[in-house]
Amino acid sequence: MEYAINRTNHSNFDFYEINKRAGRAYFIPYFSKDTLEKTLVSDERFSSDIVTVLSGEWDFKYYANKSAIPDMFDTDSVSFDRITVPSTWQRTGYEPPVYLNCPYEFETRPPKLPADFSAGVYRKTFTVKGTKGNCIISFLGVIPCIDLYVNGAFVGYSEGAHNTAEFEINDYINEGENELLAVVHKWSTGTFLECQDMFRENGIFRDVLLYEMPKTYINDYYLETAKTGSTWAVNAQVDLHGDFSGYLVNMAIKDKGKIIVQKTVPASELVVIPFENLTVEEWSAEIPKLYEIYIVLIHGNAEIEAVRNFTGFKQIKIINNIFTFNEAKIKIKGVNHHDTHYKNGYVMSYNDLEKDIILMKSLNVNGLRTSHYPPDANLLSLCDLYGLYVIDEADIETHGCAVHPHFRMNLISNNIKWIPRYVDRVSRMYYRDRNHACITMWSLGNEAGGYKCQDACYDFLHKICPEIPVHYEGVIRTPRHSYDVVSEMYTSTGNLKEVREGIRGKKYKNKPFFLCEYCHAMGVGPGCLEEYWDIIYSADVFMGGCIWEWADHAVYHDEGELKYTYGGDHGEVKHDGNFCVDGLVYPDRTPHTGALEMKAIYRPVRVSQAENGRFVFINTNRFRN
Repeated sequence: MEYAINRTNHSNFDFYEINKRAGRAYFIPYFSKDTLEKTLVSDERFSSDIVTVLSGEWDFKYYANKSAIPDMFDTDSVSFDRITVPSTWQRTGYEPPVYLNCPYEFETRPPKLPADFSAGVYRKTFTVKGTKGNCIISFLGVIPCIDLYVNGAFVGYSEGAHNTAEFEINDYINEGENELLAVVHKWSTGTFLECQDMFRENGIFRDVLLYEMPKTYINDYYLETAKTGSTWAVNAQVDLHGDFSGYLVNMAIKDKGKIIVQKTVPASELVVIPFENLTVEEWSAEIPKLYEIYIVLIHGNAEIEAVRNFTGFKQIKIINNIFTFNEAKIKIKGVNHHDTHYKNGYVMSYNDLEKDIILMKSLNVNGLRTSHYPPDANLLSLCDLYGLYVIDEADIETHGCAVHPHFRMNLISNNIKWIPRYVDRVSRMYYRDRNHACITMWSLGNEAGGYKCQDACYDFLHKICPEIPVHYEGVIRTPRHSYDVVSEMYTSTGNLKEVREGIRGKKYKNKPFFLCEYCHAMGVGPGCLEEYWDIIYSADVFMGGCIWEWADHAVYHDEGELKYTYGGDHGEVKHDGNFCVDGLVYPDRTPHTGALEMKAIYRPVRVSQAENGRFVFINTNRFRN
């Protein structure tokens, strides 16, 4: 089959448009059966029969120079390799790994890219049962961008590596076998917003899903919860696509299979189902109480589609300068978490992520920041299930502007031409993740300066989701100073004491103070943890912080002299050495001594000696005895 290759999307700043299908919730029916069993729910009706996981073996053709891709790409005449999706080029031998902290890999001025660089062409055949419904293909993570073609036709373009890219392909498919082609370039204009401290990798690194939806289907939903007195209300919003006449929507909230509340209403484009005066247990990281929700689309006597997921009840309020969660003054005992695997790079399985969460809980961690992008959606579901407060971070970092001799940190973030790209990434994060009980704050990204583009992102979130506070550390060095909380990195204990005493300045008096990064865990670190937490416990203005960082980044080798390699070990001219080996746990998740120190400092019970041989025990939990 022949494809006319589009050569401008990845580098044409004016071409960019918001992916109109991106950002809806990642529904639980598409989890594995093992996951369903772990959540103590086993209803086979909700093991989805409308979603095909396209991950697995794909055809792949690597081009060291994208200019070598033929203008007319004939898949019948190309000699393809076989590659596993999800994966990255750097972990499958097509390119050497490159570790960078701050710089971009190239020297051009945003949004201009180098004239030529590598690209990969992926091919996959898939079968469609029928063409009378709605067919949607969902890429959960492609770095940095994707041109999608189906059956010889160009479907669309998307960028935003850690955001879902979805395409409706009804106009391109045939009943039976179909062919898709995905062209991934090494860099795009979006790369200027993805300059995070990590190995820089490329490819389709998260699952690919094919949705074969009925003619009328549940596209998305949102559960808005609110507390009034001692009871709760739920405002359920269900977004339907198609012809709704004669359809009904049933929604039920259950607790271990027992129906708590249930309603059936006529269908419309946006169905609103209110529930009031609910007596429920609240969700917290200490007691992660979840309720099952079922949304069923009904026509006649037939169930057309069913969605099952989980919800938790929480209330977050900032009262003066105190951050409260379910009316308690919580302290976030956190870590910064990258999606990183010592063998597979950006690719983490459900079991890999669960291993991280269980280990964190065993080390007394109660929160994490998703540094520096929205994580694999499974991570958030695990945080719901096991109990961790999450600061969900947008895929925005422009650090390379700060270290380039002719740029400045604020170069992109204060350029209003980039606002649509910033808001697009934040909105896609919000719509995908908004139903998770664990979401405790939104983050507008990391180390990108500011603040004009971030202001637009804050305005979007504050309007659509005022119940969840917004943090962004980078704005601290601008006239804006802070959003809903004051956020800093590596603040000295002396400066924290000045915040506590109210002598650091007016801007530090009226908002909670959050250390999004503190106590670097490299080498024999992290140090000074007890000194920090003596101060954090001493005043309500402090809401805790997250240690940098959870796991060492490295490349694993089965053979050879070295077991693990880092920056500079792979022939890189530009790299940042071993600065990526700075975690609380080794690449294989064996705890460092620093992890054990953290476990002791984050302990729930603290003790001090009083007079006459007596001791005072303090429970630092807020909800668990």
